[in-house]
Amino acid sequence: MSAPFSVLHVCTGNICRSPMSERILDGLTGDAVYNHGAGTSSWHEGDDMQPFSARELEDRGYESAGHGARHLVRAHVAASDLILVATAGHAEFIAESYPEAAGKTFLVRTFGRIAADAAAELPEGDVHTRGKALLALAEARRGDYEDADLADPWGMSRTEYARIADQLEAALKPVAAALEGPS
Repeated sequence: MSAPFSVLHVCTGNICRSPMSERILDGLTGDAVYNHGAGTSSWHEGDDMQPFSARELEDRGYESAGHGARHLVRAHVAASDLILVATAGHAEFIAESYPEAAGKTFLVRTFGRIAADAAAELPEGDVHTRGKALLALAEARRGDYEDADLADPWGMSRTEYARIADQLEAALKPVAAALEGPS
């Protein structure tokens, strides 16, 4: 078996959006996809995810236990095949801090739309083969899609966390389907 296709999920503190993104995609994919997350700031390093994030995950059937916020470092970026970020600001941060990773960094909501459109064009094969092909198609089509940020729900109501989780599921289901291929 080849190494898993590694997806890094990034937001600011790694306590709201990126943990939900990580755990949702992890719940939608098998062992051939490795999901991990980090934040562009170190403010919350080691903290649990926000309670509303955890509840949204649990209510939707995803795992929430065992999260500890991490601060983004070069090793996370280097070990990742794909980087899904919450906002254009996070993508700019990665492009400035880790220019070698700009081509594999996408807004999660935008990448979901690209994956939905490109899935039928992907080759047969394992997750890694399909993931690399999806990444190449996404890079080529990046300018064809409008950027869609994922708002920060921190400090807001449970309703806002539910809205963010809805947006993440809508974005990540096509990504999982594209990676996993036809069943």
